[in-house]
Amino acid sequence: MGYVEGWLPEDLAPFDGPREVGELPDALHVFLRPGGESLPILELYGAPGAGTYQQAVRLAHLARDAGEETARFTPCWVPLGAAGATPDLVLLPLLEQLLDGRPPQSLYRLVLAEPAALEEALIWPCRDVLLQRRHLVVLDGLPAGAAGADLLRLAHRLVQGTDSRVLAVSEAVHEAPKVPLVAYEVTDAPESRTTETSPLAQALLKSLERWQGYEVNAEVATTLLTTGGRPLSGIRTTARRPPSGIRRALRELYASGQLQETRQERYRLRPAPRTDARTRLYIDLATAVLDGFTDPRDGTDAYVDLMTRFSRAGADEVAAALPDRLEHQLVGRQGLFRLLRLKQSFWHATGDWEPLKLTAAISAREFGRPLPALETLATLDSPRTTVHKAITLRHAGHLREAVATLDAIPDSVPPDGWVLHTRAAVQCDMGELRGAERLLRSAVESHQVRGDAQGEAWAIHHYGRLRMVRGDLEEAQKRLEAARHMFMELGDRQGQAWTETELGRNQVLFGSHAEALHQLHKALGLHLANGDARGKGWTYLYLVLAHDASGDREGATPLARMAEQELSDVPDQLGHAWAQHCRALLPVAGLATPRTQEAQLQAAMGRFQQSGCRHGQAWNTLELANLWLGDGLIWESAAAGLYRNAQRQFEAIGDPCGEEWAMSLRWSAFRPGSRPQGIPLTARHLIPEPGTRADNLTPSPTPLSHIRLTLLDDDSTPGTASRITLHVDPGPRHPWSAPTSDLPWLTARATPLTAADVEPVHALTLKPSSQDPDGAEFLFTPRRAGRHRLLFTVEDSATATVLQQVETYIDVPDGESGPQDALSPEALRRA
Repeated sequence: MGYVEGWLPEDLAPFDGPREVGELPDALHVFLRPGGESLPILELYGAPGAGTYQQAVRLAHLARDAGEETARFTPCWVPLGAAGATPDLVLLPLLEQLLDGRPPQSLYRLVLAEPAALEEALIWPCRDVLLQRRHLVVLDGLPAGAAGADLLRLAHRLVQGTDSRVLAVSEAVHEAPKVPLVAYEVTDAPESRTTETSPLAQALLKSLERWQGYEVNAEVATTLLTTGGRPLSGIRTTARRPPSGIRRALRELYASGQLQETRQERYRLRPAPRTDARTRLYIDLATAVLDGFTDPRDGTDAYVDLMTRFSRAGADEVAAALPDRLEHQLVGRQGLFRLLRLKQSFWHATGDWEPLKLTAAISAREFGRPLPALETLATLDSPRTTVHKAITLRHAGHLREAVATLDAIPDSVPPDGWVLHTRAAVQCDMGELRGAERLLRSAVESHQVRGDAQGEAWAIHHYGRLRMVRGDLEEAQKRLEAARHMFMELGDRQGQAWTETELGRNQVLFGSHAEALHQLHKALGLHLANGDARGKGWTYLYLVLAHDASGDREGATPLARMAEQELSDVPDQLGHAWAQHCRALLPVAGLATPRTQEAQLQAAMGRFQQSGCRHGQAWNTLELANLWLGDGLIWESAAAGLYRNAQRQFEAIGDPCGEEWAMSLRWSAFRPGSRPQGIPLTARHLIPEPGTRADNLTPSPTPLSHIRLTLLDDDSTPGTASRITLHVDPGPRHPWSAPTSDLPWLTARATPLTAADVEPVHALTLKPSSQDPDGAEFLFTPRRAGRHRLLFTVEDSATATVLQQVETYIDVPDGESGPQDALSPEALRRA
């Protein structure tokens, strides 16, 4: 539970004393009157026990609940701790409240910035909000001396020229020259309405006095009472459910004036009874977190405060172990302010923030800023850091470099599950799936052996992705749902968001378009809540698939632009490449020239090559062939070469779905009156197991065979010979497409229909195959310039049945220097 807008500590005596602003003493009344002549800062001071806290609570309630809306202030209650009284550590909780937990992008960049830069970077966002709306900022617990005076000067900078006010609560008045403030002393302590407390509350108070933590809630209080192997009688806990008696005890201590409320259901000791803390209790509490005895999601700020205390005490080993356990609560938008507070506290306590750099780099990566994260990771050296370098390279779309980084990690026994499942994830991104299933099964086992629930969840997540790409959609659904459940149990919001995204993609491939759109919009909301720009970009990309698959191509087009922009800003080379690839194929491209579409595909090709994604290169090559042939950008033989190139690329990575599309389009593209047909965008997301077929996303099988002619020498001139090869290529599912030894013998004959010679003049034998040794080669020698026609006839050698005749033409330009010796008929015959 974080900050709630307008929240204030409970006024324990709402019917005692002034109940309206007009009933207050003049100095206080003027201070709370908007637009009045009062100075903007009021210091409410008094000796311990004088009731300054209760008076401040009353003033804040009156300011918030004023009868006239124009007279109301929106309160921001900022409790100051002994270690949190520096300007930066005051500005962070203030800004978190002012922004209602919605930080601007500029704040994300501060995660990896040097701590000294934070104060100035926070002042202006605070002032922007204070200018737009009238606030009452309560600084509860202003420290004595120079530190307090510094905070009063900071307060002046914040509210100068605004209608907002600052109420500072302290024990003694401060000397702060040039700060426009009025001081008001509280001398009469209010009577406590509750004097007796239960034995449980008294035991809890003793633990809190020994602990001296910044703030406590029911969950942390339960842990304090049950750590050290001495459970308090009557305390029984279950996961995430502290006993109701603890909450009642905290309320009793607050009502008796022995605790102060800092946030909703969060409390701290009032300044008077604070004594030296016991390091033993710190260690017990840390052990409870590290051993899984307590859930760190509840009371995270108390455990973060614990890390700072260990760093001050020189217990670096314990301080360094806690960030790993608290990582989910420090990463992402929900952990941004917490991580910044911890970073600044470490810096103030030790002059450095080295133990937090890995966590900060992970957080920056999960915000969608992998390149700055890589810069920080490059300064660190540990096996865990190296794994995170590989993960971050994957997020940046640098797949080849990610593989190289993983290759450099020495083998371990048992194997490192993070290395295994990250390698498998990269293979899925590349479209090279051989061995990925074995890696993921081993990763799950390794994580289970090590007791790493987060690693196991990610391994199951990637196994679900693998089954989806293989076309096993029901199994993929089960695995992804299991991973989502694990992430939710762990409090890993990034993992949950990414699993929701993949579940949406799985629904697209299922053909459940309405469910897919609902699922993907849910995932998009989670990525937005996490502040994850990369997650947004990939979810937009899968929304493109959903709209395209449902027939709404016009709806897909703006989403493709949004995906391209988001993934370009990250930058994620792989995601950017796929977004450009899809955008070139959507209706918006119909408004552009073929050259513009070609430029988009070529740009995508460059990024696929840089990322090391051969799967993307193969699909891009195939679509370039369709574009070039369909729009007449180049002549047919070059398009045929692209089709063959794409087919070979698909074959090399073991993608039968892509290979079949390449073969089918290559055959159909050169039939008279035929144009390449569009390929569903979803076809790019399936790579079936060898020997299987995705019937809904592969081309309809064709029983045809085709004659393929290739002009090997394209600079023919009169008297110069050129080589022409002829192959009979069986189409997919044709009986001749199987690589058997009993294929029939065919004959091929070439007949010139214009003034030219063709050798040999007799028929050549060949077999139906696309391989070079199985074709026939002819020499064509024109006697004059101009267009020449050739007729090729293919027969069954056993029956002399004419199977097909093809007529083609060759344009021969004028030759200025006569036949070239190297290309003369005699030379080519010798070759």
